[in-house]
Amino acid sequence: MHDLKIRESREPLYITVAKRLREEIGEGVFKGEDRLPSEEKLAQLFGVSRTTVREALSALEKEGLLKRVHGVGTWITHNKRVPIGTGMERITSYTEYIRKFGYEPGTKLAHFEWVPASPKHKQDFERDLDRVGVLTRVRTANGEPLMLAYDVMPPEVIGEGFRVEQLGESLFAYLEEHGLRLRYSEMDITAVTADAELARLLEVEVGVPLLRMDDRYFDYQGNIVLWTRNIYRVDRWTLKMVIDSGE
Repeated sequence: MHDLKIRESREPLYITVAKRLREEIGEGVFKGEDRLPSEEKLAQLFGVSRTTVREALSALEKEGLLKRVHGVGTWITHNKRVPIGTGMERITSYTEYIRKFGYEPGTKLAHFEWVPASPKHKQDFERDLDRVGVLTRVRTANGEPLMLAYDVMPPEVIGEGFRVEQLGESLFAYLEEHGLRLRYSEMDITAVTADAELARLLEVEVGVPLLRMDDRYFDYQGNIVLWTRNIYRVDRWTLKMVIDSGE
């Protein structure tokens, strides 16, 4: 293990320790070690007091990265993240993507309803609509919630008689089976925090950071046929993109 001692910090020490610990866990420094070293050992490694270490561990526990059991120890709840971006430069379903990294995809909650089209829906689809279908799902990997997905579709896309029981694991596969091919999407990425409802659905603490991605999908005729909002747990996903020089 490389030197972890903190030489200087312009912010509260516990925040610096928490950042460093988060990085070390994400980079696999503690890979294979479900249990972190003791507070005393961590204090020695970082060159800080046990009080500072305790505050840092509490902050990471609130993020859902650690689980602490009083008198027993501290465990890493997740030491492997799925990289958002690798392979997602093309249109890929969650099901296909998550299997690529060795997980078993699933759905913990699925709800579909027709709602009157709001002004925002009409703006998102750039046309007048009477109603839209809204599909809400908690997507899982090996049974653990990783992402909350909202999918909004006009009636001509999903079909007037659609029932959620007809949907398999992949919405994209379902749409393709019914003759709709997606050509490209436009994405907006925003950092958000978990409110009480998001915390309940994703099984995280209220206030932890999350990553929100809004997509508008276009068909081969240039029509906007699908609007999605995916909200990711940042303790289980890493945003990773390849930037080309264009040469």
